[in-house]
Amino acid sequence: EDDAPWKAAHIRTILERNEIKWKTLADIGCGTGAIVGLLSKDYPQSRMEGFEVSPYAHDLSRKRASENLSFSMENAFQSGKQFDVTMAIDVVEHVENPFEFLRAMRTMSRWQVIHIPLDMNALAVGRGWVLPEARRALGHIHYFSRDSALSMIAEAGLETIDSFYTAWAIDQSYKTWKKRLAAWPRRLAFRAAPDATVRLVGGWSLMVLSRSKPT
Repeated sequence: EDDAPWKAAHIRTILERNEIKWKTLADIGCGTGAIVGLLSKDYPQSRMEGFEVSPYAHDLSRKRASENLSFSMENAFQSGKQFDVTMAIDVVEHVENPFEFLRAMRTMSRWQVIHIPLDMNALAVGRGWVLPEARRALGHIHYFSRDSALSMIAEAGLETIDSFYTAWAIDQSYKTWKKRLAAWPRRLAFRAAPDATVRLVGGWSLMVLSRSKPT
């Protein structure tokens, strides 16, 4: 939950810089509701709902419910509800069939906000243990690069409107001295060659705003 303000800020950025007009939003796989809880305070005139299938996480999320925010412990795609915006923040890499998941988001909303860790990079592959550790410790069962993430989104019937990197390895480097030390070469390399740096050393995720294509 400690990175919820960081993620919420990026969500606000991608919605506001594209001037998306919306009133309703669903957070699919909302966990304890920290992110959508912050957004509900930023947009008090909106109506938001968080969906989560874990009983433990859902029980914690209910403490954040308010006049414009509710939580449901159910499969969002079986709820029959429609929203202007659906978002999946660090969720796609956990689901068994991400294509099916994204297609379901397409039918549930006109706009989608998707945040995907970019685990697939040369350093992670070369070191050998990084991707297995992401699977064991974080539950990532799919590993993406920028190109594979955007291709998947397009193949699921969504049109990418905007995207940008989010530098979690730099922005959250305050947590340990090793992370602070590693952040400086990443920062300098990214300024010189952003796409190449992300492909080579990793440490970034991808924030995407998409729109449902006509069927």
